[in-house]
Amino acid sequence: MYELNDPVLLQQCARIKAMIGKVAQNPEYQENYYAKLYHHWKLSPPMQMWEIEEFENKAGIQLPIEYVYYLTQVGRGGAAPGTFFVDFDAKKKIGPELSMVSEQLSCEWTEEEWKELYEGHSVPEDGTICLCAMDLTFEAYLIVTGPMRGRVVYLDYDGDCAPMWPKGSPDFLTWCENFYSELLAGYDIKPTWKFMWQEPGDDNALICAFQNAEDIEYQKEVLYSFCKFKELSQKARQFLEDVDEPHLREEAAKVLQEF
Repeated sequence: MYELNDPVLLQQCARIKAMIGKVAQNPEYQENYYAKLYHHWKLSPPMQMWEIEEFENKAGIQLPIEYVYYLTQVGRGGAAPGTFFVDFDAKKKIGPELSMVSEQLSCEWTEEEWKELYEGHSVPEDGTICLCAMDLTFEAYLIVTGPMRGRVVYLDYDGDCAPMWPKGSPDFLTWCENFYSELLAGYDIKPTWKFMWQEPGDDNALICAFQNAEDIEYQKEVLYSFCKFKELSQKARQFLEDVDEPHLREEAAKVLQEF
């Protein structure tokens, strides 16, 4: 039996719901590609706890707690960072693969590491729930088993691209909150294909992410993430001008040329 009394997660759900409401009231976002075609920023009613427990008993798993909070406090479907969250149905058919663990999603491989180990992946991978389509051939999945349980991952529908991991999103709720925060901040996320790989947050967050990044490819993507801003702050401009690593200086210069 769940006790949904974590004040941090309850507050996060409240923020997400408020942000969705704010987006829905702004005519500017009504022309958003996926909103116009699918969800119109509307949420389906939340689920009841007995529905969650019925599903988990049937599936033989426990859903990540952040996802449970979303389903019960925000909505069972509707508005999403991509096409739409299909209304969660506790009575839907469940295959044995849902309780299995995906080897390919056991850790956050870099693209190079993944290509050395695998030629492709299945869609869906074991132990995942499809959340929504994102862009081109990518779909967002929630991992419900194994060491990466609770993480959101993007899988290529064709199965020949390495899994992509949204930056700054250690769990489902944070992934959702990051999307709406970026959207309401007026950043260029188009609305999904750039959001899939961009570093979330303002210029301070991006600078911190760059300094803490452990590989050059991640640093490059953080640099390109500055292009989401309508204009560069003086601090951001100075940071980009000061990038002096030979393998990154050219990338920083390209970003500066965008402004």
